[in-house]
Amino acid sequence: MNDTIAAISSGNIPSAIGIIRLSGEDTLSICSKVLFGKGSLLTPEFIGSNPREAIYCDFVDAGNRLDQIVFLFFKNPNSYTGEDLAEFYLHGNPILLKKALQVIFKNGARPAREGEFTKRAFLSGKLDLTGAEAIGRLISARSSFELELAQKNVFGEIHRLSSRVRSDLISLKAECEAEIDFSTEDLTYETKEERKNRMIALYELCTKVLRNAKRAESFIEQNKIVIYGEPNTGKSSLLNSLIGRERAIVSNVPGTTRDYLSESFSLNGIPLQLIDTAGVRETEDSIERMGIERSQNEFANANLRLFVLDVSIPIDFEKFMIQHESKIKNSILVANKIDIAHTNWNATSAQFQAIEINPCEVSCKTKQGLEELLNSIQTHLIHIDKSDDFVLLEERNEYYFRKIQDHLKLAIDLMESAPAEIYIKEIDYALENVGLINGKVGTEEILGRIFSKFCVGK
Repeated sequence: MNDTIAAISSGNIPSAIGIIRLSGEDTLSICSKVLFGKGSLLTPEFIGSNPREAIYCDFVDAGNRLDQIVFLFFKNPNSYTGEDLAEFYLHGNPILLKKALQVIFKNGARPAREGEFTKRAFLSGKLDLTGAEAIGRLISARSSFELELAQKNVFGEIHRLSSRVRSDLISLKAECEAEIDFSTEDLTYETKEERKNRMIALYELCTKVLRNAKRAESFIEQNKIVIYGEPNTGKSSLLNSLIGRERAIVSNVPGTTRDYLSESFSLNGIPLQLIDTAGVRETEDSIERMGIERSQNEFANANLRLFVLDVSIPIDFEKFMIQHESKIKNSILVANKIDIAHTNWNATSAQFQAIEINPCEVSCKTKQGLEELLNSIQTHLIHIDKSDDFVLLEERNEYYFRKIQDHLKLAIDLMESAPAEIYIKEIDYALENVGLINGKVGTEEILGRIFSKFCVGK
């Protein structure tokens, strides 16, 4: 890390402000060649004596002024990278930013590689590896749910979890080694059963972390919600109402939707994929029949199903249940057109109560009940009041948590038949994998793979 790197950190689209970042041992020298204020170039001594203070000055190229800027200098080790670091706040014209960057290169910096600023922060001890990875997720988060989980990792959630595992493993290792080394002394140790229970508890902690990470990723990758039901029940109107715009064609003619429509939207930060399907009925129309088959496939593969029922017409509850009971058991039953409900509609009918179904009454026309439906969808998909349990694991971290699990399982099994000298080795292997989670690694290949996913200015 002896050279000095520079990059545009604010993206390449026009904006009010654009940022160039510079980091390395020649930062002060380079800044003194491109910053002009109060009738002369700013000296390294002046810049270095005013850390973290905004300086209004000109950015120049061999005496020619390019822009009026605000400049900040961060003296090592009190910077993002742990090195001398500078940030230039120019007007956000991409052409101007590229021109200024070329001037910085001409005066001694080189182009930063993908993620190199964050990599330097890691190598300087400003971040552990889990925190560095979380910054990449923080930047690319596609929903407020993913952003919240990425923020937890930036603030050390994975480090906290792995440190807890490490502490428990060290305690177990110490207890095992003490018994081996001082077996002839008159000392009191945990019983084998107590030690085994501690290992089981640690194994279960890793299981919980992996399970919650998998659940979090499934919510991030979009939950598929399928709107299903007979023709002309208002499925397309419901899709339009939920996403807040006219996406699907609405008609009184049954069978208007011949194929499914898919639309993405976000519910309290949870990304969802809403699918409007063709109405299901007996038909001789080959094209409509193909649409119905696709509807049934989408229904089978959905995370959640909305079965739409038209309550503006008389309903034979017994016949309806015979036809659709198996499908509505695993769905939210949406009673649509409640504003013009037929007199025989009964949300608490004996047929519904028999299978513990509580219809969600809505009107796509008046918007009645839509908020309650959205709350019901959220409740079915994710218990948001338990979101503190969710955690994000990158593939690398997931792999090491599983390795820790494997070694703990083997240690637990060996306790029944082997002396402590044998199963303690599995605790050692588990500890090695904890170290790999937090970044006690020595290969450039692993680090390069992680930071190559970052943008250049990060």
